[in-house]
Amino acid sequence: MIDLTDRVIQPSFPREPTPFRAANGNLKWHLPRRILQLLCGALLIALPLTNGLRLDLRRDEFYFAWHKMAGHDLFLLFWVAMLGVALLSAVSFLYGRLWCGWVCPQTLASDFADSLRKRLDKAFRARPGQKSFYVARTVWVLGILGMSLGTGIILACYWLSPQTVGAAALAPWRDIPAGLTIYLTGGLIAGDMLWLRRKFCHRACPYGPLISTLTDSNSLAVRFLTERADECISCHKCEVDCPMEIDIKTGVGQHGCIGCGECVDSCNDVLGRRGIAGLIEYRYGTEPERVTKTLTWAERWGLWDGRRLAIAATVPISLGIVLFLIYGTLPLSANLTANGAIERSGTQVRNTYSLTVGNGSPNTTRFALSALGLPSGRVEPNFVIVPGHANRTLPVMLLSTQAAPGRTPVSFRLTAPRESKDLATIFYAPPTKK
Repeated sequence: MIDLTDRVIQPSFPREPTPFRAANGNLKWHLPRRILQLLCGALLIALPLTNGLRLDLRRDEFYFAWHKMAGHDLFLLFWVAMLGVALLSAVSFLYGRLWCGWVCPQTLASDFADSLRKRLDKAFRARPGQKSFYVARTVWVLGILGMSLGTGIILACYWLSPQTVGAAALAPWRDIPAGLTIYLTGGLIAGDMLWLRRKFCHRACPYGPLISTLTDSNSLAVRFLTERADECISCHKCEVDCPMEIDIKTGVGQHGCIGCGECVDSCNDVLGRRGIAGLIEYRYGTEPERVTKTLTWAERWGLWDGRRLAIAATVPISLGIVLFLIYGTLPLSANLTANGAIERSGTQVRNTYSLTVGNGSPNTTRFALSALGLPSGRVEPNFVIVPGHANRTLPVMLLSTQAAPGRTPVSFRLTAPRESKDLATIFYAPPTKK
């Protein structure tokens, strides 16, 4: 027979479960979620170590998308922060708590701690009150402490260079601020993993209350299909497997639900062996389920209305602004104006100009100054040093002993190791007095 979602139910001979499919043919979410968590964890480690994302407070350097900029460039930092806000807001509005259950580092660390404890209990055959129990717990605590210290080192690399962090981790007394950063961060993570874990998500995380203002009745959520409640066999496996220890059957959108999908797999696993479709699924909205075959591709991705399209569009717009600020601006800008100061001393004529140089690169740069188109022309000073992402204005003089009387078109050339710029102007030599 066919249910409301157009899925064929196998009443007699359920198929053999696979890593990605339950017996009833429904998708399993546990393995894809673990794979995504591992990828996110690898990215979290790789970004600061490869300068993909890092704000070095000591060197005043900011790295984004493997591009180096000045750490004091607040305009760019603002737009990078706005990109993060836009991404988190769009994901929350469209997909609810999917961030919490699939991507959040707190969930990743909590899953690691819980999984390690279960594996150790099984390996040592730990039972409360027995020696094996205390051995397993001791090994677990040591593993959590090691993981916490490693995480503290990685997080410190987001604010300090990896070389500085590595040296401070081995000898914190030689660099007390860096050492405190590493070990205090590691200590906070260890306390979180040993005593809080899910309690932080349930009671302390500010994202939980915030998401209630971002989602609506069409946001993605884990939902118990109340219209089929009479098919529930009351096995309570969904409650046992829930890492947040909630009962999804009591209602959709519970504050403690992180959208991990473990209860979805549990229900599919139990009912699938009976040839019945699961009663818990990811759904857009709380109304009776839509017929999935009639949905457009946009609706399948949660883009139900113009408001969702507008919120989703903020992500590529913010990303485009950030990329333009990084790659679309000119590294060197300059402006030259004559201030009218002209002097003649014998055969030598001197004109004074006001030069403004903008250094768009993140590094302090030395620009050489030279004159083109003027016989025996000499520039004083013949170089200018400008800090990264900064402007500098200074007077420069152009001198010549062989300039013809009158106006002569000339150019100032600014030269750096990788770029140069010519600035056209006029050199005026007054006629000699008889």
